[in-house]
Formats: sequence, structure tokens, C-alpha cells
Amino acid sequence: MKPGRTLQFIAFLLIYFIVPFCACLFTLLFANYTASAFLPDQFLALFEATQIKQDLILATFTWAPFPIITLILFFYSLPIAKFLFSTKGCNFISEERARHRIVHSPLTISILGFIGWELSNFLSVCRIDTLFPNAPHQSIVTVSILFGFWGLFAFAFSYATTTYLNKLLIIPCVFPEGGLGKYAHGKQFSIVTKQFIFWAASTLFPIVLLIFGILLRTNQNIFNLHELVHNDVLFEVIAIMLVFSFAFAMSFASSLQHPLNQIEKATELIKEQKFDTRVKIFSSDELGLLGDAVNEMAEGLAERERIKDTFGRIVDPRVRDYLLSNEHSLGGKVVDASILFSDLRDFTKLSEKRNPEEVLYILNRYFQEMSNAIEIHGGFINKFIGDAILAVFGTPMPMTDHAERAFATALQMQKNLDSLNAQFLSEGLTELKMGIGIHTGSLLVGNIGSANRMEFTVIGDTVNTASRVEGLCKGLKKTLLLTENTSDLLPEAIRSKLQSEGEYELKGRETKERIYSYSLGE
Repeated sequence: MKPGRTLQFIAFLLIYFIVPFCACLFTLLFANYTASAFLPDQFLALFEATQIKQDLILATFTWAPFPIITLILFFYSLPIAKFLFSTKGCNFISEERARHRIVHSPLTISILGFIGWELSNFLSVCRIDTLFPNAPHQSIVTVSILFGFWGLFAFAFSYATTTYLNKLLIIPCVFPEGGLGKYAHGKQFSIVTKQFIFWAASTLFPIVLLIFGILLRTNQNIFNLHELVHNDVLFEVIAIMLVFSFAFAMSFASSLQHPLNQIEKATELIKEQKFDTRVKIFSSDELGLLGDAVNEMAEGLAERERIKDTFGRIVDPRVRDYLLSNEHSLGGKVVDASILFSDLRDFTKLSEKRNPEEVLYILNRYFQEMSNAIEIHGGFINKFIGDAILAVFGTPMPMTDHAERAFATALQMQKNLDSLNAQFLSEGLTELKMGIGIHTGSLLVGNIGSANRMEFTVIGDTVNTASRVEGLCKGLKKTLLLTENTSDLLPEAIRSKLQSEGEYELKGRETKERIYSYSLGE
């Protein structure tokens, strides 16, 4: 077995068997050792009588719960042992069950031990009462209370020890990156509950032992305890100290739990994108610093979201997400994509006759309608160039049907423009006309510029060709033109409706390009 596995195996034995057994054994030995100091002589005599009588039922009631609990713990720990030490591994469901049990082991082990102890105590006392019906009730009550508290002490010892060992030796190996929350949420002791358990085991129980010792030495009856509290100053002091210690313990635990509950709720809200969430912790200790840190984190996330939202308005949100999820460095990659280039006809003359505010109003409404058409079909607007639009299909989000999407976008753009023109005419504005050119080919997509200022864009001959093809629209008096590269990628039903316009030598290119047109009215 590897050294790491050996340590885990030792921790496994300690947590699931040795510590629970030792907690009960140590408590039982200590209880027997101190019995003469706290138990009435009548019960000690009674105890000796039961040993002489050797009642099988009493022996069974006394010891049977412990092997039963041990057997339960054995079966409870089997999935954990298989998960930790099996060389064959486990399936997902078995792993999740093991992880869940590892997180809850200290509580489960301690509760099972506590149940076994208290069950043994209850059954044994009932059997003794049956065997010796004339036994003093004070002896029976005293034994029940004392051994009940000893069980609480064993529970607290077992819980504290197994929790420490689990966090130290097992959990770091099973959860190296953390993430226990989804397994532990709502099923663990709160801070207040833990504080109460440890207060009861470390403060209340010793005082109860002290009270019984005083009662034994002064030959007082436990049933007269309320009278002693009223008449004896010593008992009054004990009662007052118990009340104050309980109040101090609970107030301290609450002062920790309440702020932590606030922080937990705040983080849940922040996780739901509610970045206006704030926590109010009126403390100058570590909890106050933690609360301030949570508030600062929420403010930082809100600012980050605002920047991200603004960024998404300047560039396509998909491009924004692509840039944010990749390394910001100059360079790019070559991809096959379709470029759609559109431009308004005679917009310069229209601008000369109107004031800048009106021109901007018309352009913004036009760009909104065109943007809607492009985004519906999965394209992204690389840039607005004056009154022109450069849209890309096939990158940064890969798509196999980018040519068909670009063509469908052109149809949608003209449809949206027809609707927009109807609105413009009703408002007394001039209708708009546009030309669209589409070309498909290889292009470079990535970041260009300098180390301090870069732009995500597409460059290459494919982009220039799409722009040149759109430039032919006015001379050919066509609204939509596309190249042969794009035509070859379209379905036969669309290609059959295309009209060849011949071959043209585009500016900046040595070879001619065959151009097709499509009547958007069809």
C-alpha cells in the first residue's frame, strides 16, 4: 500500500472504529472509576447485587446495543472504504454516495454511538428496576441522569475527534479543491448547536457531577434539589453560574452564526447575479473584515458586469465572450466563412439635406433593423463603416451552413428595410435603398493592432471581394449580388433561382469573378 493510502487507511480505522469504541470505553471506565464519588451507596449495593445475580437479560441490554451499532457502522463505511481503497474504482453514483457519507461521517458516527449508549442506559435501568422493585427511586433517577450525561460526553468527544481527523486526513484527499457545500448543506450542526453540545459536555455535566457529589456527601435527596437551590447559597451560586455560562456560550455562538448566515445568503444572491446585494455586519473583528470583503466583491462583480454589458454593446456579445474566454494576444487563425457587405444607396446626398441629429436618427433605426436580421441567422456584425455593414458568418462561432445563413440574412434584411421604409414614409422621411454583396472563402480572424490597443476583426481577400461585389450593385441595378463561391454552397432550390450576371474583374484582383444576382422580390 502506498504511503498516502496507508495514512488514509489509518485515518479510516480511527474515524469509523477506534475513536467511537475508545470514546465509549473511556467514558465507561471513567464512569465506573468515579461511581463511588457520585452515586448513592444504595445503588452501589444494587449494582453489586446485579453482578451476583448474573441476569442474562440485563447483560444483553447493557452490551448488545454496542455490537449492533458497530455492525451498522461497518456497513455504513463499506462504500467509503471501496471508494478510498479499491483499485478498480467506483461508478459515479457510488462515488457520490461515498463523498456524501465522508462529509457526514462525524455526525453519523457520533449519533449512532450516542443512541447505543443511551439505549443501553435506558434498557439497563428499566431491567434493574424490574429485578429490584423496592430499590430507592433516588438511586434509579441519579443513575439515569448521570449515565445519560456520560453518553452526552462520549458523543461530544467522538464528534469533536472524528471531525478533526476527517478534516485533517480524509477530506483533503477526497476534496482537494473544496466543494463540500453541495454535500453538507442543511444537514450539519449549526454553530449554535455545536456550542450547546460542547457547553453541555464541558460545563453543565461537570456541574451536575459536582451537585450529585455534594448531595451524596450531605445525604440530601435529589428530589429536594429545588428546595436546596432556594435555601443554600452554594446551590444558588451554581444555578446562577449555569445560567450565565449558558447565556454567554449561546450569545457568543449567535454572534458568529448570525453574520455567517448573512454572508451565506448574500453569496447565494450574488451567485444569482444580484450584485446589488450587501451584508451589514457591525463588527470590527475578522467577521467584519469578511463582510467588507463580500461587499467589495459584489461591487467589483457589478462593475465587471457593467463593463461586460457595455463591451457587448460595442461588439457582438459572442465576440465579447470569445475575447473574454481566450488569451488577449495579437494574431489569429485562417477559417472558411461567408462575408456579407451592405451599403446604403445615395445616402451621402440624403445626409446633405438633413441635420446631423436627423441623419443619426435614421441611421440608428436602419442599423437596428439590419442587426436584428443578421443576429437572427447567427451572423455577427464585425463593424459599421459609415452607413455600411460588414457581417461575418462562420466565425468566431463555427457553422457549416454559413453561406446559406448569409443568403437568408440578405433576404431578411430587405424584408426589414421594406417595413422600415413604410414607417419612414408615414413619418415624412425618405425611404432607403441598399445593396448587398456576399462572398465565401478563407479569411484571417483574430486580434490586430498593437500590444496596447488591438481590435478583433476579419481581414483578407474574401472581405475585400465582398465589398467589391456590393459595389457592383448600383451599376447592375441589383440589390443582392453573390459570387460563384457562395452560389456553389447554396441548396439547389436557391441556385436554380439565381441569375448569372457574367464575369467581372474586381478592383485589386487579377482574375475575374463570376457574379450571380437574386431578385429579392421573389
